[in-house]
Amino acid sequence: MSPGRRRPRGVLLLAALGAGAFLLLRVALFRPLAVVGEAPNDGFARVPAVVHVHTTLSDGGGAPDEVVRAAREVGVAVLVITDHNHLDAMPFEGYQDGVLVLVGSELSTPVGHVLGVGLDRDSAFRFAGDGLDALDDVRHLGGMAFAAHPFSTRADLAFRGFELPGPWGLELLNGDSDARRAGPRLLLTAAFYRFNPDYALLAATPSVDETLRRWDALLGERDVTGLAGADAHSRLAITRTRALRFPSYQALFRLARNHLLLAEPLRGDAARDRAAVLDTLRAGRFYIGLDALAPASGFSFVVEDGAGRRFTMGDQVDASGSLRAVSGGRVPEAARVILRRDGQVLAEASSRIDLRLPGPGVYRVEARLPGWPVPWVITNPVYVFDPATRAARRQRAAWPEPPTPPRESALLSLTSDPPFTAEHDRRSTMEGFVVEPRAGPGGADAFRLGFHLAPPSPEPFTWCALVNREARDLSAWKGLRFKVRADGEYRFWIQLRDLNPASADEGLEWWMASARSSTEWSEVQLPFDRFRTLNPKSDGRLDPDETRAVVFVLDHATVKPGTRGTIWLADLGVYR
Repeated sequence: MSPGRRRPRGVLLLAALGAGAFLLLRVALFRPLAVVGEAPNDGFARVPAVVHVHTTLSDGGGAPDEVVRAAREVGVAVLVITDHNHLDAMPFEGYQDGVLVLVGSELSTPVGHVLGVGLDRDSAFRFAGDGLDALDDVRHLGGMAFAAHPFSTRADLAFRGFELPGPWGLELLNGDSDARRAGPRLLLTAAFYRFNPDYALLAATPSVDETLRRWDALLGERDVTGLAGADAHSRLAITRTRALRFPSYQALFRLARNHLLLAEPLRGDAARDRAAVLDTLRAGRFYIGLDALAPASGFSFVVEDGAGRRFTMGDQVDASGSLRAVSGGRVPEAARVILRRDGQVLAEASSRIDLRLPGPGVYRVEARLPGWPVPWVITNPVYVFDPATRAARRQRAAWPEPPTPPRESALLSLTSDPPFTAEHDRRSTMEGFVVEPRAGPGGADAFRLGFHLAPPSPEPFTWCALVNREARDLSAWKGLRFKVRADGEYRFWIQLRDLNPASADEGLEWWMASARSSTEWSEVQLPFDRFRTLNPKSDGRLDPDETRAVVFVLDHATVKPGTRGTIWLADLGVYR
């Protein structure tokens, strides 16, 4: 090849290397954008919080004390740890190294994952069951629920329980799901991370416009609080036994935060500050800030009425009278502030909006910066409605009333002797007798499940069960009913096993639903359509007319291994 031909290729190579070096230099020098303008004068103290964090107590890369240290290093004031399906981090709740730590859980259900935040006590039961059970457990323990990574591209992580009752909210940003949706941009993230972790994570953050559209659709029916979930693991699995500590907790905690609007600053009193933080989260009195892009602690959105009263995110405002929306504060010079009414753009301006509201609606604000697909700030809404509309929206978010005893029911015929057998794994133990005289409601007899689940070991599966193996036809009935009491709070499985020749379990398919006990007698009604199966060769539906076993069972998924207790069951029957 002649020197003349080699020269252009060399020039192109040098140009490419130069462009790459310039890009890496630009990445390395990137810093959060400066903000300008007056600090908000809305009377609220802003407190940065990071929610949805995993530790080594589930599938995170760092122990709780490491996670707390990372939060303190980057200026996070409130940290919510949410390991999977348990509250084992509860001993860390309170102030740790200057950070207010709250402990919740990420609950796995057949319709997706649910974040339980603000749970007020630990419990012997693990979180198991379906989506309704998860919301019920969070409510029972005094917490608030959020659908985690609701629009994940992974089918097993996306939330499919949008018809479930209750005033639950949802994550608008999620570090894990956003990374999964980044696609080829993840290659850039990996390349840039060593030079500038903040820029690398920002570059991997995709558009959330579709998520916001779906949020607006939900907001048209009821109040729905939006949250930023870090979903921080600081652990990227390479093989079953090897993982990288990527990305760091510090980088994830700098990326996006929930800026809580408190009536006064945190005082260092754990009980008082915890209550204030949870009240703020429950009310939706906060906004999401992409702080790695620009510091968002100086943003504001309020609605003012003619009497001088001021309302902010999460507040309910009477639609009568003259109302003005004011939004802005300390923002980057290039920021565009957008006011939306019922999801539609009502006004857009640089830096600040001051506008008379045209009437009822759901009002929220976004602030965007050119060149970035995700808003820099997303506020929770201010709700402007008349009393009747507010009442209707509350009703659509209401929790269902407890079931009333059915008009038609019958006790199951348990003719075997004994009616149940006590069965368990080889390390667990059970009391031998399964019927206790006069232990039931009104002095009647009751079935007794006295259990001691084996403590944790390399053999994780542990279970104790009452089993009745009788063939019966339940096709004339709607579901199963019984009464339950226990010496503590436990969640346990109810199994119905029906015929399925393709099943490896002796030609039986195991269908499960769950219930929670308390120390008082309570009525449980489980429609047959609540029962689900994990059988890979399922025939697709529970066949009540081919029932071959009724089982009550606790295992390591429902109760902490090592737990000892007693559950009493009475009036076992069916209803329609």
